Amino acid sequence: MSRDDRHGTRRISRIAATLVALFFAAIGVVGYQRTGDSGLLLAFLVMAPVGFGLVTLLFRGVDWVLDSLDRRR
Repeated sequence: MSRDDRHGTRRISRIAATLVALFFAAIGVVGYQRTGDSGLLLAFLVMAPVGFGLVTLLFRGVDWVLDSLDRRR
């Protein structure tokens, strides 16, 4: 564990964020194949990195809470 990742959440965060992004991309591709609507594909391909970012921010919040609990001790 590096100094910046005291709680060991970095790897879990990257895996979860990647899975969320892949999920949105896969839904977009499948939806495009079924409907032929490129707007649907574009919407889900935009949501993929947004989802990645939101999961990353969520885990930063978890790290912040864990750090605040460590400071109280």
